[in-house]
Amino acid sequence: MRLTIKVEGELVRQGLEDVQAEIPKIGRRRIRTILNRVLRRMEEYPPERPGQRYVRTGNMFYHWFIVPVEDIGYQIGNSATKDGTAYPKFVVGDAYGTSQAWMHKGRWPRFRDVTEEELESLPKEIQDQILMVARREEFEVT
Repeated sequence: MRLTIKVEGELVRQGLEDVQAEIPKIGRRRIRTILNRVLRRMEEYPPERPGQRYVRTGNMFYHWFIVPVEDIGYQIGNSATKDGTAYPKFVVGDAYGTSQAWMHKGRWPRFRDVTEEELESLPKEIQDQILMVARREEFEVT
């Protein structure tokens, strides 16, 4: 599961023409800061369920990542697997806000919800442009 958010220079510049030359740098820094906050929130484990029998391995915690993409943005995701099967979407949902398993609903925050909440702290113009690109790219999930 991965969520890719890219700053597309032309789209950002349309919203903030006065700082035209600095937009890609500003956008990248702000996105990285936002994704760092998303990462910290997603790394938090909820309390154990009453009568929980399985032992937590920390696999979800250790497999969150943020990587640069094409020098214009970043990708955040979780690569945790068990027996060769990627399972983060069952724990925190996928980039569309779906696929979370019933036993995790209401306990683990949904990845999409946390990301959208953190994006709200961006200036409205940048937020609108990033969300437009992200929706157009359908929150690329792999």
